Amino acid sequence: GIAIDPSGKFVYTANSDDNTVSMFTINASTGILTPTTPPSVATGSSPGFVTVDPSGRFAYVSNQDDGTVSMYTINSSTGVLTPTTPATVGTGGFPFNPTVDPSGKFVYVPNNLFNTVSFYTINSDGTLTSGGIVTTGNGPTWVAVDPSSKFAYVVNRQDNAVSMFTVNSSTGNLAPNSPATIATGKQPFPIIVDPSGKFVYVGNEADNTVSIYTLNSDGTLTAAGTATTGSSPTSVAVTVAKQ
Repeated sequence: GIAIDPSGKFVYTANSDDNTVSMFTINASTGILTPTTPPSVATGSSPGFVTVDPSGRFAYVSNQDDGTVSMYTINSSTGVLTPTTPATVGTGGFPFNPTVDPSGKFVYVPNNLFNTVSFYTINSDGTLTSGGIVTTGNGPTWVAVDPSSKFAYVVNRQDNAVSMFTVNSSTGNLAPNSPATIATGKQPFPIIVDPSGKFVYVGNEADNTVSIYTLNSDGTLTAAGTATTGSSPTSVAVTVAKQ
């Protein structure tokens, strides 16, 4: 896992074998990364993914072997991460990428072995308060939330499908949309909603494609085709056009 803070000043990488996150500053002219002091911070067991919230104040790391999320505050000057108190919050089995919704109010973590998504409220100090769990399809790996924070999408790797939900703006709870799922390619993994909120993209590892969808006003998705990629796409990104 790798994340860049919204200001574009800092980079964080999850180091699964070291149980750490490496921290870097970005040279604005060259893009060169320089380790912070200290250069890393401890996580839970086998960190897989790191995410920074939209405000750039907090970072969250999913720890796959101990079923937790590590929580940190970000020093806005140095980029250094400081664990919150408490330092972790529990999830389900083998958590994947934590997703912060664009409003900065909620965090969603897919629990790959439990076929659920844990959801949390972000407190003022960056700690997370559990709101409960939502049942998804089989093998959830990724959650994406649209720019309005009204709709959420969960990739179900073993079902070759995406679950579609509406978001409760007060609690963060997810309610299945109708229809509840839409098909993907084989063994989908990452999902992303484009910044305009018009399109959704899913990378399919087993057939080397990206599934393309249009996002409807009710939050449902309509298949719009596929694009061929290289072997085993595991990440998808969309550029943001400067005005």
